[in-house]
Amino acid sequence: MDLLGRLENITKKDKDNNPKCLLEIIKSDFFYLISNYFEVDFNDIDIIIGEENNKYTIDVRCFGDRIKLMRSIPE
Repeated sequence: MDLLGRLENITKKDKDNNPKCLLEIIKSDFFYLISNYFEVDFNDIDIIIGEENNKYTIDVRCFGDRIKLMRSIPE
C-alpha cells in the first residue's frame, strides 16, 4: 500500500478514535520523507490538523540543521 492509501485508511479508521495517534503516524511518515533531504530531529516537527466546513488543513513546521547533499554520477 502506498503512503497516500495508508494515510487514507488511517484517517477513515482512527481520526475519531485517537487523533493523537493519527498525528504521530503522520509525523513519522513526514520524518521519513524529509530526513532524506534535511538533517532533522523528530522532536523538531510540529503538525496541526484543523477542520472547517468538512475540509481539513494540515500545517507542518519542521526545523532542519542542514540540507543533505544529493549523490551525483561522476562525469
